[in-house]
Amino acid sequence: MRDERSVFQLLGETSASIYPLARDVMRPLFEEYFSEQRFYQVIFFAYNLNPEPITAELFLNRNPYAKPESVLEILMDAAESGYLEKVEEGEYRPDQIGSDAIEIVHEAFYSHANKLNQYPADQLKELCSLLVKLVDSVKQTDLGIRKISFDASHDGHIHVGHGTLAKVDQHLDDLNAFRDDAHIAAWIPVGTDGHTWEVLTFVWNGDATTAEGLAERLPYRQYTVDNYRATLDDLAQKGWVEAGADGFIVTEEGKKIRDDAEGATEQNYFGPWKVLSDDELNRLGVLLTALKETNLKLVPVDDAG
Repeated sequence: MRDERSVFQLLGETSASIYPLARDVMRPLFEEYFSEQRFYQVIFFAYNLNPEPITAELFLNRNPYAKPESVLEILMDAAESGYLEKVEEGEYRPDQIGSDAIEIVHEAFYSHANKLNQYPADQLKELCSLLVKLVDSVKQTDLGIRKISFDASHDGHIHVGHGTLAKVDQHLDDLNAFRDDAHIAAWIPVGTDGHTWEVLTFVWNGDATTAEGLAERLPYRQYTVDNYRATLDDLAQKGWVEAGADGFIVTEEGKKIRDDAEGATEQNYFGPWKVLSDDELNRLGVLLTALKETNLKLVPVDDAG
């Protein structure tokens, strides 16, 4: 029986099994080449899209759950620190320092991962070929919006050899990035902003149902408890959530909106997977499982994941 969901789960698990192979190499490089950790994401995004300049609006298309004021601040601070250069008002490209930092860190990661790899070469090539087929299908897929997450991932990779663990990692990054595009395309027609949608999602799945709980779970968003309280009130006015005994709960209307978006996400994401035959899909799952298990044996249990 065809089971894309299980293979998608394996994509994430396999991707997560690769980074620990080079974690000890990456940590000191991040400290050496990035004066502040918060700069990495915007510099990497700028590097991936270069020569197209990035803007706060474009970055928010990629990460709609971020706080707009925080994005503007990071872009300006990264430019002031020499990682980005301002080309027009509000537009930035990576400066040489920023490009060098991205390339040095990523080349070290890929090189070390390939060096430690113990997965058979013939199976790596077979896995790469299946992933290429899937990625090419994604590239041709129209979601009705720009696939900004996929574009930034796929078009911004540094060169690595085909049939290597590094190349597998890049393909997995592309497919994980496309999942973000698939979900954004699913909820944009609802007509809300990313911050509000994220709050609805946390109430919908029960992960955080109070303003205090949301602020605790999402400190990196830099929204305050008062911000979350106002957003919960807005959602209540829409009729999507309501006050419960221990926090907010999703209403029938809110649940339908969120459930429908989840269904649309799966349709968007798994549509391109039709390019794989049932046998190819099953084989992809087998290869991913074997690679994940091979990788997990190479790192201590506490570091695997």
